[in-house]
Amino acid sequence: MEDGNRKVLIAVNGSDDSMTAVRYISESLPKRGSELTLYQVMSAIPEEFWDLERDPVWIKKVEVIRSWEVEQKRRSSAFMEQARAVFETSGFPADAVSFKIGEQKEGIARDLISECKNNYDVLVIGRGESAHDTNMPLGGVTSKLLANVSSTSVWMMGGKPHSTRILIALDSSPRAIHLAEHAAKMFDCRKLSITLFHAVRGISVSMQGLESIFPDDYAKNITQDAQAKIDPIFDRAKSVLIEAGVAADNIAIKTVNGVSSRATAIVEEAAKTGCGTIVCGRRGVTQVADFSMGRVANKLTQLVHSQALCIVA
Repeated sequence: MEDGNRKVLIAVNGSDDSMTAVRYISESLPKRGSELTLYQVMSAIPEEFWDLERDPVWIKKVEVIRSWEVEQKRRSSAFMEQARAVFETSGFPADAVSFKIGEQKEGIARDLISECKNNYDVLVIGRGESAHDTNMPLGGVTSKLLANVSSTSVWMMGGKPHSTRILIALDSSPRAIHLAEHAAKMFDCRKLSITLFHAVRGISVSMQGLESIFPDDYAKNITQDAQAKIDPIFDRAKSVLIEAGVAADNIAIKTVNGVSSRATAIVEEAAKTGCGTIVCGRRGVTQVADFSMGRVANKLTQLVHSQALCIVA
């Protein structure tokens, strides 16, 4: 591949949501230097089932299953051809896109986790069967992938996101700059308008009612200290993005203070500014070994329904 090492695995299942993911990727990534693999894990029929063909009582039922299996493979192949056309129309070279239809071995989630070990930069997934119901949790496969894919960044598709306006949710950790580097590497920066966003929590819910014991300048000091810590991160992130090709005038910087939930503040800001993509870190300022994702990232997976959520490894 020319001039890059963007390696992306797109998990598909032939659905309309899978095609939404295909279109999003076709609009987001630079055309050169990207290597895309569309992968569908086909549900396997136990080998023992085919032995029933010898039984006259079961032979008709086995024939139905065989027809179903053939139809699933036909639909999968047809979807892959449609996806190929989308990428070719978007300007991706023919050799930039490959397709893989594999029979389920250990389970859909486990098979995708295994495939991720082949040095992909990003795994693209949908929210799952409950994607269109804001009252429902994530699909089972999606939940397993989010919990177990930690060394590969995960892009989770919700709704029909657009890719040209991006919110990057930064914190004051040394790793925060990786979010800007990830966006600079993975997106076609010439198209982007970016908001660099930082949310500072106020007094926690558990402390409400005790406000009077804090000094008068307590909240002010928290705000000033947080701003002093995030300003250098903002400056470095902006430099990374400008160097990658984002126009300086297309980069906005915003801090909000005293929020009760950082994740909620991120989602509200993205909605208010029309950002179709949210970029966040997998882990926050504190590293807790017992949890695979930080609290903010985990909450975002529950709150983000109409945007693409990019969780950076």
